[in-house]
Amino acid sequence: MAAFGVLGGILFLIVGVIQIYVGFIGIEYHLGSGFAFGALFLGFFFRIMFPLTIGTFFGALDVWGWPWYGALAFAAPGLLFIVPALVTGAISTLVERKSESNYSSNFSSNTTSNDEFINVTPKKKTKKIFKKVIKKRKKIKK
Repeated sequence: MAAFGVLGGILFLIVGVIQIYVGFIGIEYHLGSGFAFGALFLGFFFRIMFPLTIGTFFGALDVWGWPWYGALAFAAPGLLFIVPALVTGAISTLVERKSESNYSSNFSSNTTSNDEFINVTPKKKTKKIFKKVIKKRKKIKK
Protein backbone atom coordinates (compact mmCIF):
# COMPACT_ATOMS: atom_id res chain seq x y z
CA MET A 1 0.00 0.00 0.00
CA ALA A 2 2.85 2.39 0.75
CA ALA A 3 4.12 1.88 -2.79
CA PHE A 4 0.94 3.44 -4.19
CA GLY A 5 1.54 6.54 -2.09
CA VAL A 6 5.15 6.81 -3.23
CA LEU A 7 4.19 6.30 -6.89
CA GLY A 8 1.36 8.81 -6.56
CA GLY A 9 3.72 11.37 -5.04
CA ILE A 10 6.27 10.87 -7.81
CA LEU A 11 3.54 11.14 -10.47
CA PHE A 12 2.25 14.32 -8.80
CA LEU A 13 5.75 15.87 -8.90
CA ILE A 14 6.24 14.91 -12.54
CA VAL A 15 2.93 16.49 -13.56
CA GLY A 16 3.86 19.63 -11.58
CA VAL A 17 7.22 19.96 -13.33
CA ILE A 18 5.53 19.50 -16.72
CA GLN A 19 2.97 22.19 -15.81
CA ILE A 20 5.77 24.59 -14.86
CA TYR A 21 7.51 23.89 -18.18
CA VAL A 22 4.33 24.37 -20.22
CA GLY A 23 3.56 27.54 -18.27
CA PHE A 24 7.03 28.86 -19.08
CA ILE A 25 6.75 28.12 -22.81
CA GLY A 26 3.21 29.55 -22.91
CA ILE A 27 4.31 32.85 -21.36
CA GLU A 28 7.44 32.88 -23.51
CA TYR A 29 5.34 32.35 -26.65
CA HIS A 30 3.02 35.26 -25.91
CA LEU A 31 5.10 37.74 -23.88
CA GLY A 32 8.77 36.80 -24.24
CA SER A 33 11.40 35.09 -22.12
CA GLY A 34 11.74 37.99 -19.64
CA PHE A 35 8.15 37.64 -18.54
CA ALA A 36 8.52 33.86 -18.44
CA PHE A 37 11.48 34.08 -16.06
CA GLY A 38 9.56 36.69 -14.06
CA ALA A 39 6.65 34.27 -13.71
CA LEU A 40 9.05 31.57 -12.52
CA PHE A 41 10.49 34.01 -9.98
CA LEU A 42 6.99 34.90 -8.73
CA GLY A 43 6.08 31.24 -8.49
CA PHE A 44 9.13 30.02 -6.62
CA PHE A 45 10.03 32.94 -4.41
CA PHE A 46 6.63 34.53 -3.67
CA ARG A 47 4.41 31.45 -4.19
CA ILE A 48 2.20 33.34 -6.65
CA MET A 49 1.34 30.60 -9.11
CA PHE A 50 -1.45 32.36 -11.02
CA PRO A 51 0.77 33.65 -13.90
CA LEU A 52 2.21 30.17 -14.45
CA THR A 53 -1.28 28.66 -14.40
CA ILE A 54 -2.44 31.08 -17.08
CA GLY A 55 0.75 30.38 -19.02
CA THR A 56 0.11 26.64 -18.72
CA PHE A 57 -3.33 27.10 -20.24
CA PHE A 58 -2.03 29.13 -23.16
CA GLY A 59 1.00 26.89 -23.59
CA ALA A 60 -1.18 23.81 -23.96
CA LEU A 61 -3.71 25.71 -26.11
CA ASP A 62 -1.46 27.66 -28.48
CA VAL A 63 1.95 25.96 -28.38
CA TRP A 64 0.82 22.34 -28.18
CA GLY A 65 -2.45 22.90 -30.07
CA TRP A 66 -4.78 21.26 -27.55
CA PRO A 67 -8.50 22.09 -27.46
CA TRP A 68 -9.51 24.67 -24.85
CA TYR A 69 -11.17 22.14 -22.52
CA GLY A 70 -8.10 19.89 -22.54
CA ALA A 71 -5.83 22.85 -21.86
CA LEU A 72 -8.09 23.95 -19.01
CA ALA A 73 -8.13 20.47 -17.48
CA PHE A 74 -4.34 20.32 -17.71
CA ALA A 75 -3.74 23.83 -16.36
CA ALA A 76 -6.08 23.75 -13.38
CA PRO A 77 -6.52 20.25 -11.98
CA GLY A 78 -6.64 21.77 -8.51
CA LEU A 79 -10.16 22.98 -9.30
CA LEU A 80 -11.28 19.38 -8.96
CA PHE A 81 -10.21 19.55 -5.32
CA ILE A 82 -11.08 23.20 -4.62
CA VAL A 83 -14.77 23.07 -5.58
CA PRO A 84 -15.71 20.22 -3.19
CA ALA A 85 -13.70 21.91 -0.43
CA LEU A 86 -15.59 25.18 -0.98
CA VAL A 87 -18.95 23.41 -0.84
CA THR A 88 -17.95 21.54 2.32
CA GLY A 89 -16.69 24.75 3.92
CA ALA A 90 -19.92 26.60 3.13
CA ILE A 91 -22.04 23.82 4.60
CA SER A 92 -19.90 23.62 7.74
CA THR A 93 -20.26 27.35 8.39
CA LEU A 94 -24.03 27.04 8.21
CA VAL A 95 -24.00 24.15 10.67
CA GLU A 96 -21.65 26.00 13.04
CA ARG A 97 -23.82 29.13 13.04
CA LYS A 98 -26.84 27.12 14.14
CA SER A 99 -24.93 25.52 16.99
CA GLU A 100 -23.48 28.91 18.05
CA SER A 101 -26.93 30.50 18.17
CA ASN A 102 -28.21 27.64 20.31
CA TYR A 103 -25.26 28.03 22.66
CA SER A 104 -25.68 31.78 23.02
CA SER A 105 -29.42 31.49 23.72
CA ASN A 106 -28.78 28.78 26.33
CA PHE A 107 -26.04 30.82 27.93
CA SER A 108 -28.09 34.01 28.14
CA SER A 109 -31.05 32.19 29.72
CA ASN A 110 -28.83 30.78 32.50
CA THR A 111 -27.42 34.13 33.61
CA THR A 112 -29.26 36.32 36.07
CA SER A 113 -29.67 40.06 35.87
CA ASN A 114 -28.08 40.53 39.32
CA ASP A 115 -24.62 39.65 37.99
CA GLU A 116 -22.48 42.76 37.66
CA PHE A 117 -19.07 43.12 36.17
CA ILE A 118 -16.25 43.94 38.55
CA ASN A 119 -13.49 46.27 37.42
CA VAL A 120 -10.22 44.50 38.18
CA THR A 121 -7.99 46.77 36.11
CA PRO A 122 -5.13 48.15 38.24
CA LYS A 123 -4.99 51.90 38.68
CA LYS A 124 -2.25 53.54 36.71
CA LYS A 125 0.18 55.90 38.37
CA THR A 126 1.01 57.76 35.19
CA LYS A 127 0.76 61.27 36.62
CA LYS A 128 3.43 60.59 39.21
CA ILE A 129 5.67 58.91 36.63
CA PHE A 130 5.35 61.85 34.22
CA LYS A 131 6.19 64.32 36.97
CA LYS A 132 9.34 62.36 37.84
CA VAL A 133 10.41 62.18 34.21
CA ILE A 134 9.86 65.91 33.71
CA LYS A 135 11.89 66.72 36.84
CA LYS A 136 14.75 64.48 35.64
CA ARG A 137 14.78 66.14 32.21
CA LYS A 138 14.88 69.59 33.76
CA LYS A 139 17.85 68.55 35.91
CA ILE A 140 19.65 67.08 32.89
CA LYS A 141 19.10 70.23 30.79
CA LYS A 142 20.56 72.48 33.52
